[in-house]
Amino acid sequence: MSENLQLTLHPDGVAAPALRAAATCREIIDFYFNALAGADLSKPQEVEPGTGPLFRLQFNGAELNAEERRQRHESWILSKAFQDLMRGVRASLEEAYFFIRLMDLGSFRAEISSTLDEILRPFREEAASMKFPPLLDAVNARLDKPLVFGQAYQSLQDARNCLEHRNGIVGQRDAKSDGKLILQFPRMLLFVQRDGQRIEILRGHISKGEMLKLKMELRKREYKIGQRLEISAGDFEEIAFACWHFAGELARNLPKQPGNCASVND
Repeated sequence: MSENLQLTLHPDGVAAPALRAAATCREIIDFYFNALAGADLSKPQEVEPGTGPLFRLQFNGAELNAEERRQRHESWILSKAFQDLMRGVRASLEEAYFFIRLMDLGSFRAEISSTLDEILRPFREEAASMKFPPLLDAVNARLDKPLVFGQAYQSLQDARNCLEHRNGIVGQRDAKSDGKLILQFPRMLLFVQRDGQRIEILRGHISKGEMLKLKMELRKREYKIGQRLEISAGDFEEIAFACWHFAGELARNLPKQPGNCASVND
């Protein structure tokens, strides 16, 4: 006896990991950067009486002034935020690959005793085993409109490595081109076309009859060995919004079939 199980594929589920990461990371960066700006960082924070252990160990290390302590805190927070953003983007791409593979198969056979997790595990493991560039290429090959994100993802990785391993100070291992670390962060550009020129609205104004346009572009930055990665909360918001936009475009451009369904025959 055989049974037919129908699976419904939801594009919103593909976008969800990157959307969640972008929203969470932006919120955390805003909160902690604001908190750091108003905090007294001239010395380590003390635990309020009655809220900590009976005694505390003293850790000896380099003496830091307020600015050095703020930079160390910011680098640590940014490294975690970049890491979670990358995980979210990667997870959405894996979901897209999984979505496309099941849709392309249409139907497939499985043992009637298998659980749904066991049936779907090979497809998920296939996506998880791929490195980012081939994974992006495989997904792009089936999208209605291919997405460009490879350079941006690599820059997120390079920034995270520098922040995590070198406290945000560019080292020899970071400098891959003429002694420089070159980052290309994604950002969303709002602009109008005026007299044949692209005018960013942050630096101008919209005249009557002009159409506001939106485009994702890469903002290029160069850092020499010994320089610190200066990434503000505003910079990070642009990066997070670009990842948010990437997730939405990924879901919108998935291949479409009636009902977005796949079938499992037992």
